[in-house]
Amino acid sequence: MIRLMEKTSINSSKIPFKVSARTAKLIGLENFSNQEGAIIELVKNTYDADAKNCILIFDLKYSISLNEKQEEVQVFDNSNSRIFVIDNGSGMTDEIISNQWMTIGTDSKLYDPLSEKKGRVKTGAKGIGRFALNRLGLITNLLTVSDKTEKGLEWQVDWKDFDKLGANVSDIEADLNLYDNLSLKEELLYKFSNYKKITELVNSTSFKSGTIIEIAELNDNWEIEQLEKLYGNLEMLLPPNEQADFSIDIFLTNDINQFGKVKTAYYDDFDYKVEATYFDENNKSLEVKITRNELDIDGIENRYSEIFTNDVMKEFPYRLEDFKNKTITLNTNLNKVFSNKVDETILGKVGKFKFTFYFLKNTISDDKADGDLKKYPYKNFSSANRKSWLKRFGGVKIFRDDFRIRPYGENGDDWLKLGERQAQSPGGPGQRLGGYRIGPNQIAGTVNISRIDNQSFQDKSGREGIIENDVFELFKNILREIISFFEKDRNVIMYHLSELYKTKNKEAEAKRKAQAEAEQVKKEQEEQEKNQTPNSQDASSNESYERDKTLAAGVQILTKELEDKEGEIRLLRSLASVGLIISSFAHEVKSLRSRLIPRTAFLLKELSNHLKESDLINIDKDDNPFYMIRLMQEEDIKLKHWLEYSLNTLKRDKRERTDLDFNDYFGRFRSTWNKALAQRNISIVLNGENEKSFIIRAFEVDMDSIFNNLLSNSINALNGFSKESKIITISWKKVEDNIEILFSDNGNGLNSQYLENPEQIFNLHESSKKDKKGNIIGTGLGLYIVKSIIEEYNNSNISIINFTKGLQLKINFKTRK
Repeated sequence: MIRLMEKTSINSSKIPFKVSARTAKLIGLENFSNQEGAIIELVKNTYDADAKNCILIFDLKYSISLNEKQEEVQVFDNSNSRIFVIDNGSGMTDEIISNQWMTIGTDSKLYDPLSEKKGRVKTGAKGIGRFALNRLGLITNLLTVSDKTEKGLEWQVDWKDFDKLGANVSDIEADLNLYDNLSLKEELLYKFSNYKKITELVNSTSFKSGTIIEIAELNDNWEIEQLEKLYGNLEMLLPPNEQADFSIDIFLTNDINQFGKVKTAYYDDFDYKVEATYFDENNKSLEVKITRNELDIDGIENRYSEIFTNDVMKEFPYRLEDFKNKTITLNTNLNKVFSNKVDETILGKVGKFKFTFYFLKNTISDDKADGDLKKYPYKNFSSANRKSWLKRFGGVKIFRDDFRIRPYGENGDDWLKLGERQAQSPGGPGQRLGGYRIGPNQIAGTVNISRIDNQSFQDKSGREGIIENDVFELFKNILREIISFFEKDRNVIMYHLSELYKTKNKEAEAKRKAQAEAEQVKKEQEEQEKNQTPNSQDASSNESYERDKTLAAGVQILTKELEDKEGEIRLLRSLASVGLIISSFAHEVKSLRSRLIPRTAFLLKELSNHLKESDLINIDKDDNPFYMIRLMQEEDIKLKHWLEYSLNTLKRDKRERTDLDFNDYFGRFRSTWNKALAQRNISIVLNGENEKSFIIRAFEVDMDSIFNNLLSNSINALNGFSKESKIITISWKKVEDNIEILFSDNGNGLNSQYLENPEQIFNLHESSKKDKKGNIIGTGLGLYIVKSIIEEYNNSNISIINFTKGLQLKINFKTRK
């Protein structure tokens, strides 16, 4: 408070704030950027009034005018056109009109969120929806009959009164008239007696109560394009099959057959359907139902049954009986889906929700080898119908209390960033296990939230979207994780079908492609023969043809093998670019390496010539130069280690195949990492048998990639670990013709999301490293690279031995004889 010195108040009073009528109007109008949004707001109001029917009638008039060329043209007549918004809801009493409808910014819906009769969650809460009427036109005439009093009311307002100079909100008045025997049905039948379709609908609909709003002196020139867009958005306004007790009809009096009943997007032709329900209980439970509709079950059972001999396909949910059941149910919780680094406070603000997701592919490639099985036993579908449907209804949309929140999912809005996600891992579902990601162009979905259960999801001021905050970011990550359940399911199935196809059709496929190539060679040869004289043709042409045919077959077989490597090569290119940057940096500072440690030692020695460290014992350590220099010395040691590691990794001799002895290799490996690990209180223990040699023929750079990645994972598992003794153990021994290596740590073990299927950690882009909002911060490449390199060595493999008390991995390499 400002203190007034030596002043005496002679009078004291309280004065109210005032809001000019024009300001109140502008605040309301900001919520409706276009006429379409204003109509949708009025439709929502009819829903809040417990209406079963909402009828929109556009009575648009045109006049004839002369243009500059004195030609007659049709001009929209705003003053004589009308828009009607009609419902058979609970209507309004004079008390509701006075205390709620006439109160700007009323909080009635905020504190009374459920409708009285049907218990619907009211869609509005800001109390400014009536300004949608002003957005559409300058005059509003409203007739209403309440189900409580059965009395009729007429309310009229001229919105131009809000623009009067100097007027306050309290100065603006509306006309209110009371009628004892007002019949809404009779009013409608009289007004629209010339339109059979409208009168048929009115006659078949109960109007004991409800409201008729007539909007005149329209602000916008309504063209057929705007009406078609409105009709399309009304189709998507309600979630599919969610509103059996609420219907919308729209009519254009100029062309009564143009529109009619608004049909919601009904999904009955899909390859996959995922229904997820988050219950928001103490255990954060999540139920995911997956319905498979992509493959022919009879075909799988009779012609593809060999896939069920694979270990993975013997277990739920991939057994034949699971396919026959069509729908599988997975029960989990978000603690398993996410790592424990996700902020529990943010997670607690998400609230319960439902997510229904559909996958619809719109093309099928011809992958059948002559005389053999197709790669995938797809069901037939109409590609044209699916493309047309996806164009209208595709995308993931958000619905709050059964009404859509724009712009999510419309006009290609990829708000879940599925396109970026797919670009990072573009492989198909059958290419490899792990890494399959769906794009945004073959999906549709609905997210159902509520004002009551999801209070952290607040609308932006313009009602176009939800305010972006930490809770909404985590929510998007939860939805992406739910989509990954579908991706994993389809990936596993298609991968095993693809592998079966390769096994059964390898020769047939090579033969078919070779024959096609040979026919092309033959065709080209015949063209050449046409240009030659008969005397120039000899037996050598036949020999050349057979030779070309054989070469073509060989080329096709090699081409097939190379295709599988293309995706991996793209990945390695990006990793190589990163390596080159690191290499360039390391060489730039190579000259510093030898000076890193001595420079701080020199500083300490020089400082001691001028100061005694014992004299500074009582000052704060952050002000002590000896302490600060020693901190610099520790950082120099770290930097020196990483420079040495970067340069050693890039040595040319590591990129040449040699006889590699693990006794020597692991000794060097521990020596390289000892200093860096000591700073983290981590030690490496080596346990090798007393053999003369453990030799394999290998690239040392491959071994570095394997064990550096394993070590990096162990370091992450041990970071923040409560045990005083943090140990990484490497053991090796001979088992027959193999070298068996055990790599283990005593950390926390695998994240809970991998306990049911631990082998999943080797899949491409698989990572449990997430931040507090659920964003993936790990690359998901380390263990995928480890497994890929090991399997390139003949009869070598990696497997998980223990994953609950720490993590233990076993690697088998064939020894060199």
